[in-house]
Amino acid sequence: MKLTINQKILEKAMAHANWIIEKKQASPILGYVLFDASVGNGLTITATNMDMTIVDSLECEIAEGGKYCLPASLLYDITKKMTPGSDISVESLKDVNSVEIKNKRASFSIHYMDSANFPPIAEANYPVSFSLNSKILKKSIDIAKVAMLQDNSRFHLNGIHVHYENDLGNDKIRFVATDLFRISCVSANVSNEAQNMEPIIISKRTVFEALKLIDGGGEETKISVSENRISFEVTSSDNVKTEFSSRLINGAFPEYKAALDVSNDKVLIVNTNDIIDALDRVSTVVMDSTSPVKLEISQNKLVLSGVSQELGSAVEEIDASFNAFEPLEICFNSRYLLEILRVIETPQVTLLLAESNSSTIIKPTDADSVPDVDMIFAVMPIEIVKN
Repeated sequence: MKLTINQKILEKAMAHANWIIEKKQASPILGYVLFDASVGNGLTITATNMDMTIVDSLECEIAEGGKYCLPASLLYDITKKMTPGSDISVESLKDVNSVEIKNKRASFSIHYMDSANFPPIAEANYPVSFSLNSKILKKSIDIAKVAMLQDNSRFHLNGIHVHYENDLGNDKIRFVATDLFRISCVSANVSNEAQNMEPIIISKRTVFEALKLIDGGGEETKISVSENRISFEVTSSDNVKTEFSSRLINGAFPEYKAALDVSNDKVLIVNTNDIIDALDRVSTVVMDSTSPVKLEISQNKLVLSGVSQELGSAVEEIDASFNAFEPLEICFNSRYLLEILRVIETPQVTLLLAESNSSTIIKPTDADSVPDVDMIFAVMPIEIVKN
């Protein structure tokens, strides 16, 4: 193998590889990347942890092809420390089982492993493939993940449920997450190529790695889905093509639609920034979910209060519009509310309420001003205990 590659391009590929490589591998070879250089076809760099695989296809000058396994972390560290944007030469030295890496006056010799040792990467058959605007995809996932379960107690909730939906004749892809206290549901327009996609659950780890990839990719992201895997493919502005694939969660996601389709007829409309700021201030004295923030709602105002036996109390009043004649008191975990409210971009937010012990629906007040995605949330209150 003998090739010349730009430092920035190689650094990007090695960064991708190190996203998924575990610090402690079950087998030493899982700490390596597979370099596969072919004259006329370019260079591919593959990394895997057996659940996830990432493949970068790069353009570079290849004088001689070859295939070797190189230590991922070491190669990444070397590449980062070389002159930014300069050319790096990579040449195999078969007599000493090493690859020589040169950059200007710096030279490194690192040992390789035979490519036959690298875990076989099976060619996945993806019956469903479609493309989505990368900004819309990232936005949808970012919003949906606020309600994602953060611990591993229920593996089927430890991620995002994705499925196709025909909404009044419109093709939609829907991203849903729940931790059993909240539901976040985001829908975006999609081509009818997605209509045959079966409902899937993407793991939390996959969600975060995919977000990093999409954020640095091109305008479009190609999504491919099989029975047990999902693939995200992007091509960046410097013509680096990256395919990230991951195993799906095998489990049944809860039926969520009924929880969002409730007839809450008490409508509270508040300024989004006002309620976020007030919640943030009042929750300063609230240590945990056992000390909730109380919302006292009347026709023209919303009073937020928090009490902690150890620290004290806080109260703040903001303007509000409420359509019910009778005041309503309801308590929430402030973090659950704040995380939802902070992803809503409209100037005002609507809370649809029923009773103090019933779930509340939250959505943007002027949904038409958010053309890219539709979003709706449900959050369970904390029961008010009266002495």
